[in-house]
Amino acid sequence: MEKKTILIKNGHVIDPANKIDGEMDVLIKEGKIAEVGNDIKEKAEQIVDAKGLLVTPGFVDIHVHLREPGREDKETIETGLRAALAGGVTSVVTMPNTTPITDSQSMVEFQIKRARELDLANLFPAGAITKEEAGEELSHIWEMKNSGIVAISDDGTDVQNEGLMKRSFEYGKTFNLVTINHCEIKDLSEDGVMHEGKISTRLGLPGIPSVAEELAVAKVLMLAEYVGTRVHISHVSTKRSVELIKEYQQRGINVTADTCPHYISLTDEACLDYNTYAKIYPPLRPQTDVDAVIDGIREGVISVIATDHAPHLAFEKLQSFKDAARGTVGLETSFAVAYTYLVKTKKLSLSKLIEAMTIRPANVVSIPKGTLSIGADADVTIIDINKNWTADIEKMQTKGRNSVFNGMDLTGKVQQVFVGGVEKVRNEKLL
Repeated sequence: MEKKTILIKNGHVIDPANKIDGEMDVLIKEGKIAEVGNDIKEKAEQIVDAKGLLVTPGFVDIHVHLREPGREDKETIETGLRAALAGGVTSVVTMPNTTPITDSQSMVEFQIKRARELDLANLFPAGAITKEEAGEELSHIWEMKNSGIVAISDDGTDVQNEGLMKRSFEYGKTFNLVTINHCEIKDLSEDGVMHEGKISTRLGLPGIPSVAEELAVAKVLMLAEYVGTRVHISHVSTKRSVELIKEYQQRGINVTADTCPHYISLTDEACLDYNTYAKIYPPLRPQTDVDAVIDGIREGVISVIATDHAPHLAFEKLQSFKDAARGTVGLETSFAVAYTYLVKTKKLSLSKLIEAMTIRPANVVSIPKGTLSIGADADVTIIDINKNWTADIEKMQTKGRNSVFNGMDLTGKVQQVFVGGVEKVRNEKLL
């Protein structure tokens, strides 16, 4: 398919990878970025007037659950990628806890093939560290690497066998694959349903102590230092986790980390009245932890914002708190939540936020995305950062009916999205 020449004019362009932050034009030719500069005169088949709008590289989300294959009732690759586009996300890294687990060449190739057929957003699979995520035997990591995985992870669980974790780090080092770590000591967390503290005591619910995350983070950091490999720590939620990661970064260990929009916008008080939509893992924490996580983002200790998009059916949340599924959808609200709670409150610059959603996550998994560099794929997101709106799960593209942000008043709405120079969203509507 022949791709149009597109000129995006007069927008506020922010591309942290190239230290661009100002009113400029962006020229797209043959699906690639051809020029970024002032007053570009090139004739174009499509002209987009982005006056008053923010123009950025397409967002990169390195922690997404799409459920297919196996639980297409919760989400499919198609509905998940449509949700991504609605949120300005043009590239996603899918977690391997599908049914069956993505621990083989055929499972990896199925996802990549399906995403190419759909031609929506870009999909990059992560492969399981262990077979069936059972924590007993390493997966065929080299075969999956050859088939297209960009990372290994047993997300949804944690490798409890330290010897096996060490070997997985050695494989990751050999194959130049980052290990994305879900940090949890199950003996400390398995009976809990929310953060262990004043709110869990008031509600009479079994709690998950913060040390369940922090001990696991310490284990990952110590093993990564010993092996000399690069690791990534997901969904950081506690003050002590931030401190540990910072300490090891300062010692020169190649460790990166992400957190999620819900950990910078909500506390465990969201669980009051037994609100199961706020049942998330790691659990929502008290304000002291929220403040520490935000400080971690500001300092660059946490360099990535990812969603941990976890779609569930409506009835899975309409149960007792103990029995309800944990997790929230987040692809369609990620920028708006982060912008509303970080940038509008002057806790973070807009450029730093864009960096945490574009080039930083792309660098973690070593994919050529998150930039408007000349010759790069023309993945572009255009946003009205002044538009106020209310999150409404009934209007979202995802099949998941479990948004903890449902009903929240937000600022910043995606208006237009291009993937590889092809327009996918216009005036907030998917094409």
